[in-house]
Amino acid sequence: MEAIRNLTPQGLPTSLQVIGVTILLSIVFSILTKDRPWSGFPLISVRGLSPRKSYLNHGNEVLKEGLKKTNGRPFQVMTGTGPKIVLPNRYADEIRNLPDLNFSKAFISDFFIRYPGFEPFKQGFTHEFLLRDTVRIKLTQSLGLVTADLVDETIDTVDAVFGKSGEWTTRTIREDMLEVVARVSSRVFLGPGLCRNRRWLDIAKTFTVDTFALSFIMRMVPAIMRPLVYLALPHASRLRGSVRDARKMITPEVQKRKAAVDAARAAGVKPPKVADTIGWMYDVAKGQDVNLVYGQLSLTMAAIHTTTEGICRALLDICKYPEAVQMLRDEIIEVVGREGWAKTTLYKLKLMDSFLKEGQRMTPLSMASMNRYVEKPLTLSDGIKIPKGARILVVGDLVNPEIFADPEKFDAARFVKKRQEPDQENSWQFVTTSPSHLLFGHGEHACPGRFFASNEIKIVLCHLLMKYDWQFVPGAPEPEPRAFEAGKSCREDTKVQARRRKAEIDLDAL
Repeated sequence: MEAIRNLTPQGLPTSLQVIGVTILLSIVFSILTKDRPWSGFPLISVRGLSPRKSYLNHGNEVLKEGLKKTNGRPFQVMTGTGPKIVLPNRYADEIRNLPDLNFSKAFISDFFIRYPGFEPFKQGFTHEFLLRDTVRIKLTQSLGLVTADLVDETIDTVDAVFGKSGEWTTRTIREDMLEVVARVSSRVFLGPGLCRNRRWLDIAKTFTVDTFALSFIMRMVPAIMRPLVYLALPHASRLRGSVRDARKMITPEVQKRKAAVDAARAAGVKPPKVADTIGWMYDVAKGQDVNLVYGQLSLTMAAIHTTTEGICRALLDICKYPEAVQMLRDEIIEVVGREGWAKTTLYKLKLMDSFLKEGQRMTPLSMASMNRYVEKPLTLSDGIKIPKGARILVVGDLVNPEIFADPEKFDAARFVKKRQEPDQENSWQFVTTSPSHLLFGHGEHACPGRFFASNEIKIVLCHLLMKYDWQFVPGAPEPEPRAFEAGKSCREDTKVQARRRKAEIDLDAL
C-alpha cells in the first residue's frame, strides 16, 4: 500500500487520490484477468462479427443461433465482461435452487464495483440479505398497508406530469415515466417528506440511468481502457455526486430513526411502527454494520428501472393494440369502480395482469435470466459438466407453440384463458415465475420485489388509461426498443401522444 501511496502526487485531495489508486488497481486487474472462453462449449458469433460484438449488438440473434447450432445443448457467449455459459430452457427447474450457484457473484463483473459510485452494488454483493429480506419480508407483507400511499402519490404525480390538456401532446415517455415511478416508489421507500424532494428525485432517476449507461459503455470497451473511459464520462461524476448527496439527505433521517428505536428499547417499550424501507432496513439489519444509504440507492435502482420499463412497455402496447384499450377500461370500471382500492382489487384486474404478461412475452426485458456464478464444479442431469468459476444464464421459452398457441400473435387475454384451465389459476399470473417465462427469474432468487412492482404498475396504469387517450405520433415509425446483449428496453427518445379524457369513474375520489 505504501508503494501505491508513493505513486500518488502529493497535495491532491483525498477523494482524487482514492479515485487514482482505484483506477491504477483496475488497470493491473484488467491485465491479469483477461477474458478467456471456457473450453468444451461452442462460442457463438453472428454476421461475421467477433463473439463479443455479436453478443453486445445482436444478443437475441446470438442466443437463437446458439440453440440452433448446438441442437439445444449448452454454449457460450462473450459478454462485455467475459464469457457466460448459456443453458437451454429445459435446465431452468433443475438449477433454480442449487446451493452452489451464487446469484450475487454473477453480477460482480457487470457493475464494476471497484469503481467509486458503485458502492451500493458492492454492499449488495457483500450483504445480500439486506435488500432481499427488506423486500421479501417487510415490503411484500405490507402491500395492503402501502396501497393507499401508492394511490395518493399516483394521483398527484400523474396530474403533475401529464397535465389536463384535451389536445394531443407529444410526450417523451421514458422521461415521463421515470418521474412518475421515482415519486411513487419513493413515497413507500422514504416517506412523504423526501419523496418529493427535487434533488432526491433527480438522484433516483439519474442513478438508475447513469448506472446502466456507464456499465453499458464500459462493457463496450476493452478492459484495459475502462479506467480512462471512466474518468472521461460525465456519468461517473454524476454517480459519485449522487452517492454523496444521497448520503447527506438520508443519513439524518436514518440517525433519527435509530435514535427513536434505541430510546424505545432502552425504555423497555416497543419501537414505533414504520411503513417505509428506512425503518424496515434498520430492523432487518439487526445491528449489523450496513450502510442504509447504499441500501436505499440499491433498492431505488432496482425498483425504478424495472417498473419504468414495465409501464413504458404497457403504454407502447396500448398504442399498438388499441382494440385492447376499451376492454381494459371496462375491467377497471367494474373492479375498481365497485371495490375501490381494497386489498384484493389489484388481484382481480385479471385482464390487465394478462395484458402486462403478454407484453413482456412479446417484447421481453431480457431473453435470458437466472444468472448464476458456479462456486463448485457442477454436473447436470445429462452428464454435462459446468466448470467452477463460470457464469451461467438460462434462455427463456416465450414462443414455444406447445405452450403458447399462435405464439407470434399478441393476445391480451392469453393468460386469462390459461388461468381458466384446470388447476392453473395461480400458474400464469404476471408475478408467477416458470421456466417458460423468466421475466422475474425463477426459483430461490426470483425477484422478491415483483409483487410490489406489479401493484405499482397496475395502479399507475389504471390512472393513465382512465384519464388519457394514447397513440403513436402520427406519421412517425413505430418506436423500436434499444437492444443490448440479451435485453430490450425503451429508448430514451421514444415518443407517444397523450390527451386528457373524461373518465367514466373518478379514481381520485375512491
